[in-house]
Amino acid sequence: MLKRLLNRLHIIMTGILMVLITLILSFTFWNTYQSAKTADVTYIQRMASLIIYQLEADTEQPETVLSDYEEQMNVYTALQDSEGSLLYQSDADFPTDFSVLLKKAGQSIGIENAAGSSDARQITEQGGYIELEGLHHDHYYAIPATISTQGGNSFSLTLVYPKSSAMELFLGQAPLYLGIWLISFVVILFVSRFLLKKAFTPSEEMIKSQKDFVAAASHELKAPLAVIMANAEALQCMQDHDSSDPQTQSCLDVIDVECSRMSRLVRDMLMLASTDADKWTIQKSEINVDTLLITLYEAYEPVCISKKIRLELNLSEDAYPFLSSDRERLFQILSIFLDNAVCYSPEGSSLQIQASLKEKKLIFSIIDHGKGIPAEDKPFIFDRFYRGDKSRTDKSHFGLGLSIAKELARMLDGEIGFKDTEGGGATFFLRLPIKKYAKNTGV
Repeated sequence: MLKRLLNRLHIIMTGILMVLITLILSFTFWNTYQSAKTADVTYIQRMASLIIYQLEADTEQPETVLSDYEEQMNVYTALQDSEGSLLYQSDADFPTDFSVLLKKAGQSIGIENAAGSSDARQITEQGGYIELEGLHHDHYYAIPATISTQGGNSFSLTLVYPKSSAMELFLGQAPLYLGIWLISFVVILFVSRFLLKKAFTPSEEMIKSQKDFVAAASHELKAPLAVIMANAEALQCMQDHDSSDPQTQSCLDVIDVECSRMSRLVRDMLMLASTDADKWTIQKSEINVDTLLITLYEAYEPVCISKKIRLELNLSEDAYPFLSSDRERLFQILSIFLDNAVCYSPEGSSLQIQASLKEKKLIFSIIDHGKGIPAEDKPFIFDRFYRGDKSRTDKSHFGLGLSIAKELARMLDGEIGFKDTEGGGATFFLRLPIKKYAKNTGV
């Protein structure tokens, strides 16, 4: 149990820490992307200032200046004179045609052709950057500018620079982030395991000492208990020959009942101690389900008759498949279910034993029609030593049976549970996987 809790906490802790690492890496990437955007804006503004400065000198070959920036700096431009004639346009290999981007840039600043307007300013003016979206989900930065040269000429200039793609940036940095994530995962996996084991060590030692004590005490109790029961039986035989003392007979009956009660307690404690120590073994064999249920019915029929309870065995008309499991352990689980059902069923009620096949699983059910299980007891019904509603218990029960059944079911790769019986009562069930579908052809 403690080992399963340790594994569960290990998974939860590792998962939470990896989620945090993932969030941190995502935040880091977002900051990197925002920094890349800021760097792009700064870069194109700086390039615009340099180009404008060179063109202001009234160079005779502006296209040479612009082509150099295109080749060396990846800055793409379009230059027009004061009449609106195109002097230079970059041959940009963009997903969206460069002319379309220029038109979008003109529309963004509220003009179709700034250089061709009649009120063109005779001063140099650099506009702020604008963001453009192409026709194929591609994005760009653009800066419009008006240039007045020393010779009195006027030009309009539009600079275009491709915006950094988040996907391209991610793919470029993916190996780094993936490496950090994997290293973090490995470190967290081992460190968390180490810390949890260290934290659980005192609890493990305490539980182990308790288990050792229970096992040792149970073994030590077996011998004197056997002696008491043997002597009580001898006295019972002597009393049978001399029935003149009813008080002695009453005392002997009490001794017999309490010895039987203590014997069951010792047996259950030894069984739990062995499962905690992983000493239980499973011996699988092919089980004829019909034969198993009939044997179970025959074993409990006399008990039910003595308590005036009607026991019913509901077998399927179709043959059950052979079940590969441990027959003794399976019989033990069903016996625990029946013990509880018999104990908590009133006189005149009925019990049903049945098995059904559903979704590749064989389901064994023990159905009673008693008072049922109170809602406040349901979450704890399989806990050790839990005894729920006192009206449903007697001195012969210690709250161990269902916890033993749960451990046995786990060993058989099965699942146990319960539900309310329609009309009142409780139905306990055991689901076992069917791995072999050979049909049962006889008993």
